[in-house]
Amino acid sequence: MSAIFTINFRREAYLKELARTRRRLYVIGGWVAYYGLLVVILGLYGLNCFSLTGRVKQIEVQEERIRAAQHHQDEWQVGTSELVQIARYEANPRLWRDRLTRLASILPANATVTSIAVNPDNLSGASEMNALVITGVMRVPGSQDRMQDVVRLVGAMHADSVFSRSYSNIRLASSRSVDLGGGEVQFVIECR
Repeated sequence: MSAIFTINFRREAYLKELARTRRRLYVIGGWVAYYGLLVVILGLYGLNCFSLTGRVKQIEVQEERIRAAQHHQDEWQVGTSELVQIARYEANPRLWRDRLTRLASILPANATVTSIAVNPDNLSGASEMNALVITGVMRVPGSQDRMQDVVRLVGAMHADSVFSRSYSNIRLASSRSVDLGGGEVQFVIECR
């Protein structure tokens, strides 16, 4: 005789056992995740500690080198010439502001300054350290004399009180006429 269906009286016990097994797996998985995260965090703290001790050792070595270098240095005595030079450098920004402001007011509308260099030859003398070289371009209409405006600019710099007080020699070092559709003159003015 064959049974059309069978009743499993152990099914309820099987489902309870399955639910208990799942709960145990979830609990074990949670503890494994907890301890895994704890190991990762402690590992990161360990790496940070290792890196920090290495950096501290490096800084201690640098400190020892600096201390050794400081003990071997002689005391630096500031001479009067150095003090005069320091005082001149302190007053220098105010003087340069005045000079550049005056240059902007003297410069005609058709002129453009392309560069300004202070002590371009990098010489160490007092007069050379104050040297100023102005390079620029002046646009002149085709009917006018191209050099006349450049010469007027040099003359205006000679007549200006700020430039004449700061520089004894203001001269046009070079000029070059360029024809690119309109008349242009490239000029270099040296103030020493």
